[in-house]
Amino acid sequence: MLRPTQKLKISLMTEGISISPSARKRMEELHGERPLTLADYASTSGVAICLEGDVWVNAPISDHNPNFVVAPPSVLDVRDGRFVVVSGKTEVAAELLPVPGYYDKRNESGELYIDYCHTHTDRARISPIEGCSQACKFCDLSYQYRYRLKDVSALVESVRVALSDRLLPARHVLISGGTPAGNDYEYLNNVYEAVLSEFSDIPVDIMMTPLPNLMDIERLNTLGVHQLSINIEMYNSGLAERYMPEKAAVGIDAYLGFIEKAVEILGPGRVRSLILVGLEDTSDTLAGVKALAERGCEPVLSPFRPSPKTPLRKLQPPGAELLSEVYQRSVDIVEKCGVKLGPKCIPCMHNTLTFPDDSGYYSFH
Repeated sequence: MLRPTQKLKISLMTEGISISPSARKRMEELHGERPLTLADYASTSGVAICLEGDVWVNAPISDHNPNFVVAPPSVLDVRDGRFVVVSGKTEVAAELLPVPGYYDKRNESGELYIDYCHTHTDRARISPIEGCSQACKFCDLSYQYRYRLKDVSALVESVRVALSDRLLPARHVLISGGTPAGNDYEYLNNVYEAVLSEFSDIPVDIMMTPLPNLMDIERLNTLGVHQLSINIEMYNSGLAERYMPEKAAVGIDAYLGFIEKAVEILGPGRVRSLILVGLEDTSDTLAGVKALAERGCEPVLSPFRPSPKTPLRKLQPPGAELLSEVYQRSVDIVEKCGVKLGPKCIPCMHNTLTFPDDSGYYSFH
């Protein structure tokens, strides 16, 4: 059974939240005048909130998601100097996390550090490639940014800055997309080598499409990669061709084969795969969860959030009832397969349909 705070998280993910003037003023008192969110990606467009009981949520707001956040029933407010989320008769203690202190700082070349790195909760994410060589209709990267490669030394420096940030120090690192064009594989492999070598004492994860000659699992393991995230995103091949044609061309069998090999080399608990909830039938999503879990991979449930900057902006996010059903049925599936839903990091659950439990498996980095 879902606890009240878990139900509240699900509601916030699909309905969004409003921020009271008192909450905005309190945030400014605590951390100075700054944005509530950097809204850098479709699934991180909201405000990062930790509800009591270590339930983390990225709650969309109308500032960045006016396409579906309309008169949300929940509000972030202040009571006696402390943040609370008020939803109907329910009032839950909360912590509103700030954007990192480096958000408006620049490197020696005059570039903003956030052109290279973003911190959400306790994870710094770098995207070596701005934009993407592919155009998934649910992702805003290729619609918002022009494709270019970023300087490797500037990427490394931005991670160092994020780890020592005064407001939101990162505890671990994710190297993520966009997906490179074929002649840029060597560049991205060099980024992996540079970051893993420079930050050998920090958990570093890699999230990428399993393209031939791009990720050498054995080499990454030797370099000390913490986890790989190989996201199938959709299990229904017909819908995948419609919404993510380039990734669909790779083929679900290639994804699952790479994932199975990665689990064999890296071991249990070091491979995860994100699957979107709300763009395909529940039966397809659950079949995807099962296919991943059977291979020893941690499925990560990511509720579809329509970005205003994508062709899917007029679609509605999945409702709370559907999200609750998918979550609970997925838990049953993974338990039978002897794995857990990902991610393992509790703060990184903020934009996924996951909750910490009493097993001790989930933790803070």
